[in-house]
Amino acid sequence: MEETLLTKAVEQGIWALLFVSLYLYQLQDSRRLQFDAKERENKLTDFLRDITRQFELLAKQYERLSDDVQEIKSEIRGKGQ
Repeated sequence: MEETLLTKAVEQGIWALLFVSLYLYQLQDSRRLQFDAKERENKLTDFLRDITRQFELLAKQYERLSDDVQEIKSEIRGKGQ
């Protein structure tokens, strides 16, 4: 398809050739930018999943620590009386 466009543009003159060349360049650049954006989006999604997993682990550790502190408080109160 690109070759056909370029061939027809050559027949129409230099300005048509330049326009079609620029148009095709823009299409290729747009595809590249879309690919880059998709890659960036995938990396950010992976990063967010990783952060979520880490946060969940920290929350579980906090709950265990909180339970241990409550248990220690109960034992201290029980011995103090």
